[in-house]
Amino acid sequence: MESILSPIVDALYWILKFFHDNIGLSWGWSIVVLTIIVRIILIPLTYRQIKSMRAMQVLQPKIKELQEKYKDNRELLNQKLMEFYKENKFNPMGSCLPLLLQMPVFFALFYMLRGQEFPGDNHWLWIGAWADAPSWLQIAENITKFDLPLLVVYAGSQFLSSFMMTTKDPTQRMMMYIMPIGVGIITYIGKWPAGLLIYWFTSNLWTIGQQYVVMKLVKAPEVAPAASGGKAGSDTRKKPAATGKTKSRKS
Repeated sequence: MESILSPIVDALYWILKFFHDNIGLSWGWSIVVLTIIVRIILIPLTYRQIKSMRAMQVLQPKIKELQEKYKDNRELLNQKLMEFYKENKFNPMGSCLPLLLQMPVFFALFYMLRGQEFPGDNHWLWIGAWADAPSWLQIAENITKFDLPLLVVYAGSQFLSSFMMTTKDPTQRMMMYIMPIGVGIITYIGKWPAGLLIYWFTSNLWTIGQQYVVMKLVKAPEVAPAASGGKAGSDTRKKPAATGKTKSRKS
């Protein structure tokens, strides 16, 4: 995979080196700026992601209704779900697209931090910032090494981000809360570079702010009927017949 991502690795390193050498940012703050640039590029897709997640919250009761109604016929259920999605202009994959597009950047950044040298001011906030820092805090000498406090900060930001984007579906809600724990364990075992956590943490802060703004601007969609010819329709058709019988008796 590293060879496939080598063009992205080189591009990311060139961007970081530009911010470091020409603008005077530290390597850590250069990663912050790089993250912001990536998120700005993804704004149109992220907007669609949030709209998709809001639509899922609104449509979930109707989807469950269809799942219950056609639970014994998987093929018909899929057909009805596709019709329902089409009527409501809903794409189930819309909420995953921004994350999928970030994955090449994420892995390229991982390989870059493992393979490149970052001489000089390679700290970020407390990471290697001063020599007399407490031993529990002075864990990473630079952004290429693991940093436990930063992992804790990232996990907290991920929990908050997941809480703001959570849905009413209990399965999705549980997955959003479990994900930071799983990622944290993998990161701790693999001793992933601190620069990667800076990218994640900055991206989560962006997500939190963006979610707050967009939730104020994006209206919840109106729901199209999940199925036609239900009980309500049959009751409506019965009422004129009953009225007609009443009139015939009076006459």
